[in-house]
This record gives sequence, structure tokens and C-alpha cells, in this order.
Amino acid sequence: MSATSSSDTHDISDFLRAHGYTTAGAQRRARAVLEAAGLTNPRKKGIAGYKLDAAEKALASALVRVCGDECAALARAMGSERREPVVTSGVGCEVCGGSNNRRAAIACSLALRRNKVRHVLVVGGTAPQQHELRGLLDGDGLELEFVDGTGKSHSQRDAIANMRRADVVVIWGATPLRHAVSNLYTDAPLPGLRVVTVPRRGIEALCGEVVRSYR
Repeated sequence: MSATSSSDTHDISDFLRAHGYTTAGAQRRARAVLEAAGLTNPRKKGIAGYKLDAAEKALASALVRVCGDECAALARAMGSERREPVVTSGVGCEVCGGSNNRRAAIACSLALRRNKVRHVLVVGGTAPQQHELRGLLDGDGLELEFVDGTGKSHSQRDAIANMRRADVVVIWGATPLRHAVSNLYTDAPLPGLRVVTVPRRGIEALCGEVVRSYR
């Protein structure tokens, strides 16, 4: 939302809200950053259009928008420790964007990477859940593989081959998952293979259990 060539004046409060500074405290701190950068002063309510790019860069280098302590900690772990956290609304949060699933997935991804996990095997889950989880976790050195928990032709041989590729196996309980399938992974897991059982459905629950298993 830049206007580098525009000479129009933009309301500073509107500009800050549009960039995620949606609380009074976040707006005050963001405005102080703009003032320190010489882009406005305490008397002004507007900012010239040609200054918007510089304003965006000043804010991005000095501040990180978070919705609470958990996202502040995640922001630090993601490399934003030099940027001051300012508390805003969930939708304005740079970390989770107001999504519990995204927040949990980021924490899960960090835990997996810290423990040098590359291949995650998930047993169970619906197709939409699997699709969303793949979008949140797949990539950045992580690879997800899914097993259909309703499959009737899944054999012990299939399970062993899957487990040999995996660094961790996640059993996604409370989703469509036959015991005949899940037992192939829980009754005789390969030596040294981490198996995490998730008793509740939902991506937030799955990610939370994975994180807890590494604590």
C-alpha cells in the first residue's frame, strides 16, 4: 500500500490502522517511530504520500506487531529479536494473523526444526485438514506424508515402509481413523522412532501435542 510518487496527504492514524497498528498503544508507539525518523512531528495528523514508503520501512525495521506474549516469543524465535514487539489485534499480528492454527503450526515447525526433523508422517485426518496442515507446515525443510486412516488395504508392510522414511509419526485421533490402521504404528513402532498420539481433532491440537512431545 505504497504511493511513492503521490503528493497527497494521508491521515496517519488511517495509514497505521491499514498496516496492522490497530490498538491505541500500537499506534502511539508506531507514531513515535515515525517521528524519530523525521517523517512527521507531534503536531501533524497527516503524512505526505511520497513519505509512505519510508514510513513503511521505518516501522518494519523497528517494530513487530504481535497479539500477545505467545506470538512475541514466536517472533523472537523467528529472528525478530531486534524489533520491538507492539501489541495489536489478532488480525494485525504479523505472526499468526489472528489464526490459532497458524500460531500453533509456527510453534510446531520451530520445534521440529530445532530437533532436526525432516519427515513427518501423519496417520489420519480428513482431506481438508490434511490440505490445511500441509499448507501450514510443508516446506522450509519439512516434508509431510499422510496415511488415510480409513483405508482397508493398509498393511503392516506398508506401515513399516512408511515408518522407515519418517522422523516422527503423528497419530491423529478423533479423526476418521480405524484402529486397524493406527495399531500398525502404535503396537510395534520402529526402535527409536518418536510416535505422538493426538487425542483431539483439529490442527491446533495436533501441533500442540507435537510441541509438548519435545519438551
